Amino acid sequence: MGLASRALRIREGEGRTVGLVVALMFVSMAAIAVGESGVNALFFDRIGTDALPSIYLFQAAVTLVAMVALTGVLGRLGPRRTYVLSPVALGIAIAAERGVLLTDVRWIYPVLWVTVAIAMLGQAIGLWGTAGAVVDTRQAKRLFPIFGAGGILGSVAGGLMTGPLARTIGTENLLFVWIAGLGAAFVLIRLALGPSSVAPRRRVARRGASTLEDIARGFGFVRRSRLLRWMAVAAVLFSVLYFSLFLPFARAASDRFRDPEELAGFLGLLGAAITGGAFLVSVLLTNRLFAWFGVTAVILVLPLLYAGSFAVLLVESGLVAVAAQRAVTGVWLQGVASPAWETLVNVVPEDRRDQTRAFMNGGPSQVGTAIAGLVALVGQDVMTPRQFAMIGLAAAIATAAVALAIRRSYADALVDALHAGRPHVFGAVTARDVPLVVSNDVEAGRALTSAMRSPDVRVRRLAYQLAAELSPGARPDVAEGLDDADASVRLAALHAVDPGLEAVRRLIDDEDPSVAGAAAAISWGEAGAEAKLQELLRSGDPAVRRTAIEQLALAPAEVAAAFAETHALDPSTEVRAAALARLAAVAPERALGPAIGALGDPDPAVRIAAGRALGGAGDTAVEHVLPALEDPRTVEGATEAARTLDADGQADLVREFVRTASASAARDLALAARVPVDAEPVALLHDAILERGRRAAKSALWATSMLAVRRDAFHAAIENLDGPAAQRANALETLEAAGDPAMVRPLLRLWEASTAPVGDGDGLAAAEQHEDPFIRLCAAHVRAVREGATMTTTGAISLIERVLFLRKVPLFADLEPSDLESVARIADERGYMDGEAIAAEGELGEELHIVVDGVIRVIQDRDGDEHAIARRTAGDVVGEMSLITRAPRMASLLAEGDVRTIRIGGREFESMLRERPAVALAVMRVLAQRLSEGG
Repeated sequence: MGLASRALRIREGEGRTVGLVVALMFVSMAAIAVGESGVNALFFDRIGTDALPSIYLFQAAVTLVAMVALTGVLGRLGPRRTYVLSPVALGIAIAAERGVLLTDVRWIYPVLWVTVAIAMLGQAIGLWGTAGAVVDTRQAKRLFPIFGAGGILGSVAGGLMTGPLARTIGTENLLFVWIAGLGAAFVLIRLALGPSSVAPRRRVARRGASTLEDIARGFGFVRRSRLLRWMAVAAVLFSVLYFSLFLPFARAASDRFRDPEELAGFLGLLGAAITGGAFLVSVLLTNRLFAWFGVTAVILVLPLLYAGSFAVLLVESGLVAVAAQRAVTGVWLQGVASPAWETLVNVVPEDRRDQTRAFMNGGPSQVGTAIAGLVALVGQDVMTPRQFAMIGLAAAIATAAVALAIRRSYADALVDALHAGRPHVFGAVTARDVPLVVSNDVEAGRALTSAMRSPDVRVRRLAYQLAAELSPGARPDVAEGLDDADASVRLAALHAVDPGLEAVRRLIDDEDPSVAGAAAAISWGEAGAEAKLQELLRSGDPAVRRTAIEQLALAPAEVAAAFAETHALDPSTEVRAAALARLAAVAPERALGPAIGALGDPDPAVRIAAGRALGGAGDTAVEHVLPALEDPRTVEGATEAARTLDADGQADLVREFVRTASASAARDLALAARVPVDAEPVALLHDAILERGRRAAKSALWATSMLAVRRDAFHAAIENLDGPAAQRANALETLEAAGDPAMVRPLLRLWEASTAPVGDGDGLAAAEQHEDPFIRLCAAHVRAVREGATMTTTGAISLIERVLFLRKVPLFADLEPSDLESVARIADERGYMDGEAIAAEGELGEELHIVVDGVIRVIQDRDGDEHAIARRTAGDVVGEMSLITRAPRMASLLAEGDVRTIRIGGREFESMLRERPAVALAVMRVLAQRLSEGG
């Protein structure tokens, strides 16, 4: 990776996507900057600024209609086709409008003006929709600021180019530059989104929410929130101020520059200066201002700037004055106020933010535009410029008052969010059009201070936990929490406190081991700290040892690594898992060996922890993860590693692994196709071969994911390959679109290709020689059945016959053959004579039974009388209720005639539920059926 990629945090495999999207942002914003300046210059020159009040009213109405229409297009064509086709449609419209300019009709200039407004709306949706489609949520926070920076630089470049272009080709021909930019955007969007999947997609008719419905829902959210109500009022007033101040600027500019080419150049240059200034301010100052003063304080500055601008207009309305006012307010609006506004919207629950933004943009903002136009239209013949400035000054003062109300209600909204359990409100915010991630602000710290004194323990604990995540400048004083009566609050405060306080050292002897361990870790080197940690880590209680390991996060890295490495082999599974997690966090290079050894740990929690440790160990872990993906005993942990592991310099090793696994999967697919299914034993053999091929293909897909760009989407698709047909089709399409087609397509055949018999259909002989012992056993059983022999010994069921039987039991019907083999191996056969008790009411259940032959009566003792409440026959499961509830059996089980069952012990059953989620779901279905039967 290059120096620039490392500086921008662009990871391996992301370079092409980032380059395409940044180029798209740059070209699109440069083109619209040129086009907007040209259209504005033409409008001022041919129509005049006196028509602006009317055009404001026209713009507000058309923009709302355009939002509704665009939503309809998105619903009909789908996002992908809309993103690709929208620049083409806009380019055609602009080309037609350029043709109309040749006729010299006056109505075309208002149409061009509104076209710019619609283009900005559509471009914002198309550009950021494309960006969101090619990155996942984890990537978005890193890459969106880079994309925003590309757009800002494009706006600056477009503004600087406008003047020279206008003088060279003429103002009217600037539209051709815009059209060329739209053509380039079309190509870049196509390249960024990649080719459409070749798999046919069945269109599902559904009714999506329209923009008007989104606006209506947004209004409902806003109406119920004091903060959002004030924000809606502010949106109206800010729109009024923006367009009211634009009017004197437009008049001054058109009076100063009579030539449209010069006017277009001036507008472009000023736009570039504003955008460039906003870029520098957002990068250098915005987060600092938020930390010093808070987001609502910087929003309050905006109406004060507008007030100053209108006050200046009372005494001076020359171009220099109004241009300076527009520049200052524009820089603050783009660079500071806009990301602050995004932070305010962050208090809305995540699933409601889109509707809230739709309401703000489609309602209050457009109302403000219309009001500005109406006031100017009514007042242009009866008011002097001075009187108009006085009205603007009054509106700015009113907006400042509303901003103060926002400031007061914002703190309440933050506290309400805490009480509602929405801590993400305090997280960093990615403002789409701004090249930075908005950090937590000082007002969030004040809200947390209030929450730290809440009578609700949960709110206090959450407040201290969030305080630990704030930047030092915005973090409130947390020392008070060290004396809290609740141990969990004291622990949270320790994670947020600065080391060195005497109160921290006192907590080394706290009665709660978590608190004592955290205090000792923070105070490492102080008297008693090391002894306390040693005491906790030698405790006979695994829970105490585990919590001591967890608190090592507060100790020096070397100390934490040494203790964690020692306990990576602890007898307790929970301690081993915690030790691996801590070792990976503080010393990834030292975690490699213990994590590799723990991939085959008997406990799934340890295997997952080992995988996560390997995922953070760097590309040196790739050579260990790849073979672990092939082994059923280690695949779970290896899969977890593949979720986060970057292949980096090991791409060739990954590709070689995928080629080998693809070849193995293809062989199994071909063999499965040679096994014609004509009986249950053959069906089991066929499914076992196909499952093995799919396991190899999945291993290869997980390896491929380490090279994929859209990793979250790729991972979700792999996990949905075994779902229903429609879900599987979507997963296959996603895998092909998000991965390298050359690597992925051969693997997808395992799920999309038919396995109907081919050739002579005689795959039995090949299956008998297969390297997989279970497949060989299945093939041997098929051979024995065909030759009239039996593999069943006297009084017992063979392993394969047991698997064949379990396939018919609802509890296990959805399991893969290899899972059924595991279940069959932990089960044993039992026989009972007529009337024999299989289980007694009131005893603790230690086993469940699956009826093979015969009938089991379920009987309850009611006041000394036996009452039969159910009869279980072949395929039914009995006795599982007591195992699951750990309560005494509610009924007795008696054999009715001779009965044969397959028995699974309680410990084996619990282990199976942990290891096999599909079994757990099946048990839930059986329980639901039992409840419906009333007993």
